[in-house]
Amino acid sequence: MKWVKTVLISGFIIFFNFLYSCKDIVFNNPLDPNASKDVLTIIRVIETTLAGRGDLSFDGEKIWKIDLSGNLAAVDRESGIMIRSFSTDPGTGVSFFRDKIYVCNGEGENVLVSVDPLSGDILNRVSTREIHAAFLTGTNDQLLLYDMRSSGIFEYDPETGDSTRLFEISGLNIGGIASYKDGLLISDMNTDTIYRFTLSGDVINVFSSPAPGVGGLTVDAGDYVYLFMLDGKIYKVSLP
Repeated sequence: MKWVKTVLISGFIIFFNFLYSCKDIVFNNPLDPNASKDVLTIIRVIETTLAGRGDLSFDGEKIWKIDLSGNLAAVDRESGIMIRSFSTDPGTGVSFFRDKIYVCNGEGENVLVSVDPLSGDILNRVSTREIHAAFLTGTNDQLLLYDMRSSGIFEYDPETGDSTRLFEISGLNIGGIASYKDGLLISDMNTDTIYRFTLSGDVINVFSSPAPGVGGLTVDAGDYVYLFMLDGKIYKVSLP
């Protein structure tokens, strides 16, 4: 009986260790908001008159923001002062690309709108076919689109309409995407978390937002990241 008791206790310990190790695997899932996170360095907090959902884009000088009312606005990246604004199609995603502003709407449409950044005139509306783009960003002479139906990131050429699926991401309430070095930054509004991905879909880093209510984001030429909060503040931060 003593031998049986010893075996039972040993089996219980092994089973307990197995469950504990499984728990560690789940905890270390890179998309788990409770997983270990890297630290952002806050450079500046910029006040703006903007608010609400909608992504950001940097054009080399200014930061553009789109919203669901169709307000497309450009602000100074250091002071937050409004430079210009236009009324255009409602949107959730925005990107300055090939000297145009591209806007997409994550409300179920498969249309990409191009806008003249000087006049605000709508230059073109093109169908993105099977892709229902909610967010977009420019990289490597291509646009990267997030398709809300398939949860896929696609490389997309707005001139030809050709697209290539890169990877799939699910489980995030995306607030914005931005090209960063050789990969992507994606914000999750549910957990106030920013993820850095490779273009193969691997997670490189996980960061906590410096404030609650993170939405859109963009990156300037010096690799500083600008995080838009739903209350209108923009946090300029650097990544390690």
